[in-house]
Amino acid sequence: MIDYSIFYRRSISAGRIKKELAAFDVFISAYNSSDRVIRVFQDVVAGQKFWVLHPEYRYAPLDEPHGAPLIRPCDLDEVAQVNNIVNALGGSVALGGLSLCIDTTGFMRHVLVFLVAKLAHSGVQRVTFLYSEPVSYVQQEDTPFSTTTTGRVRPVRGMSLVNASNDKDHLILGVGYDHKLISEVVNNKDDAEVYPVFGFPSLGPDMYQQSALRASESGDVALSSKWVSNRNFAPANDPFATAEAIRDIVLRIDFKYGSPNIYLAPLSTKAQTLGFALYWQLEGRQRGGVSLLTPECTTYSRETSLGIKRLWAYEVEFF
Repeated sequence: MIDYSIFYRRSISAGRIKKELAAFDVFISAYNSSDRVIRVFQDVVAGQKFWVLHPEYRYAPLDEPHGAPLIRPCDLDEVAQVNNIVNALGGSVALGGLSLCIDTTGFMRHVLVFLVAKLAHSGVQRVTFLYSEPVSYVQQEDTPFSTTTTGRVRPVRGMSLVNASNDKDHLILGVGYDHKLISEVVNNKDDAEVYPVFGFPSLGPDMYQQSALRASESGDVALSSKWVSNRNFAPANDPFATAEAIRDIVLRIDFKYGSPNIYLAPLSTKAQTLGFALYWQLEGRQRGGVSLLTPECTTYSRETSLGIKRLWAYEVEFF
């Protein structure tokens, strides 16, 4: 088993990013209109900086940022988007010799989890990931995130490992604000046992309640007794504690049921999404029967938060 406590993480005050965060060869961030994304991009020190323009944000050329190279994926598919990113950096071979920093805050979830797997597969040994906490969300619990979906839920490319078990499926669900996405995933796996993972401690004193309130609108699953009895918690800003929480849930499932198929659906903060990706890469892939699911979003809100409270830096090593 992986000891996730060995991974290094630290918080950095919003006004001290330039002084406290080391310089990197390459810095990558996904552009959106939130102050916490733009400010971090400005303050990180790196030899090269790249903006990723996810097509889900639907930016017109006049709205695009200036002053740094732009990576413009044209396809919503995570493989195409990640290949665009890797090719812009000189290809997989070039990645191994770079000190690489990635701000997860503005990334689309399906792209972020596939990027983690791609970097590990390419032989990258260490990456610094960032996540900036907002002061608040623009409309509290009513903040819109994904604005249009296809209604389709599917495994992330290359991250679906299904075994021959005939036992009941199990769904580990990262609970965020987007009740529509929760509902789509649960309906896609309507015969699965659901294990919701709430972000607690949350990013702010009222954000756990806001998330729980939105999740309660997800349909029958949020009204069932299992939603409470199977409930789990992991800090909303800690990918390593999230990965450990997922591992503990999987161990309990395996102890009780053998080795059934398990589906992971990261729908909470990008820090927790990183935790889901790390668990799959470091442990779930070896276990087998563990797949990562995401709903297909075609458009996404450009600005969901106000301000930046603090920045988190996570040092990830791939074994």
